[in-house]
Amino acid sequence: MTISRRNFLTKVTVGVASLTLGRDFAWAQTKGKLGYMKIVDNAAMFMAMEKGFFKAEGIDLETVPMAGGAVIVQGVTSGDLQFGWTNVISLYQAHVEGFDFKLIAGGATNLRGSNETHAIVVGKDSPIKSAKDLEGKTVAVNTLNNIVHLMALAWVDKNGGNSSKVKFVEIPFPQMEPAIVAGKVDAISVQEPFAAVAARRPETRVLANPWGDVLPRFLIASWFASDKWILKNRAVAEGFVRAINKGVDALRADKDGARAAMIKWAGLNPDFAGKIGLPQFDKAISEKDVQVTMDLTYKYKMIAKPLKAKDVLSDLAKKA
Repeated sequence: MTISRRNFLTKVTVGVASLTLGRDFAWAQTKGKLGYMKIVDNAAMFMAMEKGFFKAEGIDLETVPMAGGAVIVQGVTSGDLQFGWTNVISLYQAHVEGFDFKLIAGGATNLRGSNETHAIVVGKDSPIKSAKDLEGKTVAVNTLNNIVHLMALAWVDKNGGNSSKVKFVEIPFPQMEPAIVAGKVDAISVQEPFAAVAARRPETRVLANPWGDVLPRFLIASWFASDKWILKNRAVAEGFVRAINKGVDALRADKDGARAAMIKWAGLNPDFAGKIGLPQFDKAISEKDVQVTMDLTYKYKMIAKPLKAKDVLSDLAKKA
């Protein structure tokens, strides 16, 4: 399913506050806004905020929690956000529609076996035992036509089901667990930390960890900005990237601090802090890790034409 430019621009954006005409003046004062998600994948930013890395770079950054990458992309489109976090699928879609968004720093990478961050969860007594059993059923994803939706489609088809016979509906991650427990949907495709919470309910069970089954390694999501904005604000953009990269280093060096930051910023239950699956946090981006999902996105007609990874990579991003 492709998204028209008109629909992309006119879809209602929830949770983005306008900077109005004062935006250019605000950026002269090194103030700006970033759209993020309250998930552990954003941990590098959490640590950068906690450690004061953005302020050390002269950036007074306002962070805005939002429902998903598609909404954040719309915020950057309108100019209300200068930086954002998005799943790679939403960025590809925007690029195909003519927007100049670029990935500017490494993000969250899913690795089969060691860094699995996603689960498909069903009711404990559900008759659903396989991908094929999802045919005719309703599955919740946080937003349609994003990385969660794409990988669920691919997993169903790879494991003997027909994804065209599955109904997908939008439910934000925090609301998925109540929805599956209440029987409002047949399955949820849910990201950490919400996956760990949902999986440990006595009323539920994990059907699959689909992402690693579909691809052994891929970039889930990362930080981005408008290329036109980067050209006009190069020093600020470079400072942002340095702060994020310092956040990655801090995650690796300060495990207790990382745990505390995820509890605070992602609303993580302290009891689950050591029980959730974490992605690999990278400072560099591999073109291969991007290309595999680009090809899959085109295969499932979520973009209208094929792309090359280099098309969406800023020269600010370190290359793996």
